[in-house]
Amino acid sequence: MALLNTSPGRRAVATFSLCAAVLAGTASAADSSVLIGVVFPTQNQARWAIEEKIFVARAQANGDKVIFQYSNESAATQKNQVESMIQRGVKVLVLVAVDPVAAAGLVKEAQAKGIKVIGYDRFVVGATPSYNIGRDYYETGKLQAATALQLSPSGQYALIRGDKATLAQVEMSKAYNDVLVNKPGIKIVYDALTPNWETASAQREVEAALQKNPNIKAVVTMWDDGGQAAVQALKSAGKKPGDVYVSGTNASTPSLRYIAQGWQTQSVWAPIDKLALTAADVAHALGTGRLRLLRVPPSTVCRPIMRRRSTSPRPTSASL
Repeated sequence: MALLNTSPGRRAVATFSLCAAVLAGTASAADSSVLIGVVFPTQNQARWAIEEKIFVARAQANGDKVIFQYSNESAATQKNQVESMIQRGVKVLVLVAVDPVAAAGLVKEAQAKGIKVIGYDRFVVGATPSYNIGRDYYETGKLQAATALQLSPSGQYALIRGDKATLAQVEMSKAYNDVLVNKPGIKIVYDALTPNWETASAQREVEAALQKNPNIKAVVTMWDDGGQAAVQALKSAGKKPGDVYVSGTNASTPSLRYIAQGWQTQSVWAPIDKLALTAADVAHALGTGRLRLLRVPPSTVCRPIMRRRSTSPRPTSASL
């Protein structure tokens, strides 16, 4: 990944997250094959297709078979998919919860059939999976908000949050509230949730915020697609690169391009490749009974770390 800096007076930052791998290397393919069911939330964000490819490749290297499905951010669809996988005899279920509360019933239903469950990225509320793998969303939101304060210490702010039902939104919102709400010098003039994390909805919200408050100094968005939507709204409003702080998450290619151009200010990246690799290895270990022998904790959490370079008149990069 790259850290990109833009025009003088405003630093564009890509923020990176590290997590420790819980398993050393690829699991032995000599172990018995495991049928793994994976349910991801959406194909509308590029990261999930990347993680699917990495997960499947690792699982196949471990000698396992994978059933992959997407829920299209529908709890009802996810329920049907999980129940279908139970009937098809999966040994391990990797679940990204669309609705963290509703997903608790799916976890319990699978566990009642002897299936091991891994909570992935969006954790379940009301049930205890065999293992959880994800990022520290509170710390991610805190970094976004703290960077906004550092670069725009006063003025009007717009907060564009994610889907109300997701734990990511809940945890990042706690950070936003702790860091930004009631902060002297900061006026929150617009605050909106975004159902299903829809990019078009996010752009409409930012456009509405700018129409009501054209002097906004920061648009704090929880995810990169939302940040990209904010950039489109800023362009339509006649803003210039660097005029308004814009945040994001996942360091997607379009957002890194916007960072280089000065439109998006920062993006918090978690090593999704390591998340997917770890999930595939843990799934294999759970399915073959090896996990209990590894003496690892029941979760892996990626914690974001802020890294910066000094201001530069031209975009520069540093590889990690």
